[in-house]
Amino acid sequence: MTNKIIHSKIQYQFFVLLWLYLTSINLHMKFRNILFLSFLFAAGFTCGSQAVWGSEMKDMSEAAVIESINDGIITHTVAKGETVYSIAAAYNTTVSEIYRLNPKAENGIRTGDKLQILKVRVATGYSNHQIEAKETMFSVARMYHISVDDLKRSNPGLDESSFSIGKTIMIPRFDGQASSTNTQSVARKEHRVQKGETLYSIGKANDTSVEALLSANPSLRGGGLKEGMSITIPSKQDEVVRVINRQEPVRITETSFTPAEDIVRVGILFPFTDDKGSVQKEKLAEYYEGFLIAVRELKGKGLNAEIYTFDTGEEKNTKRLESLLGTNEMNNMNLIIGGVSKQQIDMLAKFSKKTGIRYAIPFGSTKEIENTPTLFQMTMSHSELYYEIADAFRKKYNGYNIIFVSESGSDNDKSDFVSELKKVLTKSGVQFKNISGSSNLPADIKKESDASKKNVLVPTSSSDVTLRKVLASIGSLSPESVTLFGYPEWQTYTQRAAELHKYDASIYSIFFLNDKQWGVQHFQQEYKKWYNKDLINSYPKFGYLGYDAGIFFLTEMNKYGSRIENNISEVKSATLQSAVHFQRINDGGGFVNKGVYFVNYKTNSSIEKTDITK
Repeated sequence: MTNKIIHSKIQYQFFVLLWLYLTSINLHMKFRNILFLSFLFAAGFTCGSQAVWGSEMKDMSEAAVIESINDGIITHTVAKGETVYSIAAAYNTTVSEIYRLNPKAENGIRTGDKLQILKVRVATGYSNHQIEAKETMFSVARMYHISVDDLKRSNPGLDESSFSIGKTIMIPRFDGQASSTNTQSVARKEHRVQKGETLYSIGKANDTSVEALLSANPSLRGGGLKEGMSITIPSKQDEVVRVINRQEPVRITETSFTPAEDIVRVGILFPFTDDKGSVQKEKLAEYYEGFLIAVRELKGKGLNAEIYTFDTGEEKNTKRLESLLGTNEMNNMNLIIGGVSKQQIDMLAKFSKKTGIRYAIPFGSTKEIENTPTLFQMTMSHSELYYEIADAFRKKYNGYNIIFVSESGSDNDKSDFVSELKKVLTKSGVQFKNISGSSNLPADIKKESDASKKNVLVPTSSSDVTLRKVLASIGSLSPESVTLFGYPEWQTYTQRAAELHKYDASIYSIFFLNDKQWGVQHFQQEYKKWYNKDLINSYPKFGYLGYDAGIFFLTEMNKYGSRIENNISEVKSATLQSAVHFQRINDGGGFVNKGVYFVNYKTNSSIEKTDITK
């Protein structure tokens, strides 16, 4: 196998690190049973010493690609008088392809030079295909188990702009491929064009017609006959097969894949190189690293995947993203994950609506979700879930003496939540008490407590100062008689953990990491093993965000195929930090994640985490 590495100017250390990330994953692929992972990164990466392998990529602007090629490569020795054009014609390849494999040839070739030539298969017959909606050259090539280059060679002039709905194109058939008529092709011969020969003279000498020669060698229609060119002489049987196939055009409509028959193709799109983005580029890299750990884990459970990674450029600039969305790779994804800014998220959402490709929004939201059924919004703000949280509180603390606590100097930053909670309680006929602006908190709490039932205190502020004052004020009460209910911020006050356990306290949060959980500890070990560094200390941790997204969506697609929305409520994926429970926003809209935890700091020092929306 010949490996070709082609990329533009990039930062050496970052590139090598990312290459190591992916080569370590060793995904099981159907695509030639080899690892095929494409990275598209900005050409703007620069450093003191630049590493450049191969020639710059010509057909994908400002991009970098790593690929493995399993096709046969032959060596051609340049003969006197030969040009790159004549050599390309002789081997039925292209000048650009020769330059790709032999970068120095762009400066000219000389007699005796050795050139690497990619062997091109010669078609043994053709059938017709009428292009349907949503099809791309890549998807059509994949349907027929041929390459895009095979398709282009059989249809001179075919490219993305001329690939249009309703157009009929020729599909080449190669030795070993069954024909639609079950007619077996017979051996055919190759002919090296001599000086002075014409299609008519070659046809007459081989008892065939000019049209048959053109059909067997589609490149002749555009480039003409050249001396030294190798062409195929069709057999009589081939001509019969082509006539039959042309009478009944083949129509194939692309369908969503199922796990048994295809590969999960996922595109990750982030502004990996934006130094001034709203999310640090290091955190985005960590998200991606966590995602890859999920891929590696699921590979052992039968995952069959291709992961493509794209740098979208500056967060608020959509030019590069717009260019990427026009590539064959992007148009043949089963799932895309990414986007940070509103501009990029909106563009990806519209792309999803147009193509039908599922799009998971890792952070942020878009109004497009109201009318785009292929969108999956991974996170919602806590404020959007206040009703669900309040209703779950009502059920959990039924029969408790509920006391809302506002101490003197409190910033009351949770007044919106408290207002919604009181509204739900009032509507359900549940009574509660208020301590407002207390300057003597211990005395006021003791006064409002009920000795005949369990008391639950709900501070109106999430600050550490308020939590410390409340904890100090209940020191004289029996831990069995009082508990606390609080906020996501509390999990970051690790110095208060022991006291939260003492009072059997609970919080709500869409994110929570239990460091004592085996899965969390295993992830930390794997992350350190593969990347030789610790996770960034942040809330939430981006490595786990990427892992959870990978575990959820890839588990879903590995089991049910690309139409994940049909079974999304049935997925039981073991996410580590994120509560995940998708619900469709309306009949014609996408899905939002309404998962939210109640986290109970139990008195035995364990932690119980329950998704209240399931």
